[in-house]
Amino acid sequence: METKGSLKEMVYNQLVKDITSGIIKPNEILVEGSLIKRFQVSKAPVREALIELCKDNFLRSLPRVGYQVQACSLKEIIDILDFRVDLEISNLRRAFPYINEQSLKIFENYDVWKLEDHEERNISEHWLHNQKFHLLLCSLSKNTYAYRSLEQLLKQNARFFSQYYSYAYYHESESKGRYHASVIAALEEKDLEKACSLLTNDINAVKVQIQKVIQSDIS
Repeated sequence: METKGSLKEMVYNQLVKDITSGIIKPNEILVEGSLIKRFQVSKAPVREALIELCKDNFLRSLPRVGYQVQACSLKEIIDILDFRVDLEISNLRRAFPYINEQSLKIFENYDVWKLEDHEERNISEHWLHNQKFHLLLCSLSKNTYAYRSLEQLLKQNARFFSQYYSYAYYHESESKGRYHASVIAALEEKDLEKACSLLTNDINAVKVQIQKVIQSDIS
C-alpha cells in the first residue's frame, strides 16, 4: 500500500514534470478538486504537494481561486545562472585538490556529451541528463550543503524550462552538453583553470540568447 508521503511525492513529481514540459503553462490555475480527480487520491497528498510546490516557487497560492503556475522572468533566469557560476566554480576549486582518477570514475558510463546522441533525445531528456552531470561534478567536493544548494538552483532552473530552454535549444544557444567531456578531460589533465572556464561557458551557454530576448522586449 502506498503511504500518504509517497502519494504526495507522486503528485509533486508529476506536476513538476507537467510544468517543465509545458503541458501546464505559466500563469495557469490549478484547482485542488480537479487534481484529486486526476490523480485519484485523497485531499491530503494533493494539498501537501501543492504547498511544497509553492515553497519551491513553482506555484503561488491564490485564496479562493487555486494555485497559479509561476512565470519566471528573464532577469530571474539570468540571476540564477550567475549564481550557479559562482557556486559551481567555487565548489570545483574546493574539490580540485582531491580529484583523482578514482573519483572521476563516476563519469565513466556517463554519455551526455556524445553529440551523436542529441538528435535521438528529446529536450526533456537532455535537460535531465544535463542536471545529472552538474550534480555529479558538484559531488566531487563532498560538500553536502553545496550539493543541496545546487540541487535547489537546478530545480529553479526547471521552472523556466518550458518558457525559454526549448527556444535556446533550437537556436543553438544551449550547449547541448558539448562542454561536458572537455571539463572532465581538463580535470584528468589537472588543468583547473581550463576546467573552470569550460564549466562557466557551459552554464552560460543559454545566457546570450536570453539577453537578446530581454533587449528585444525592451526595444
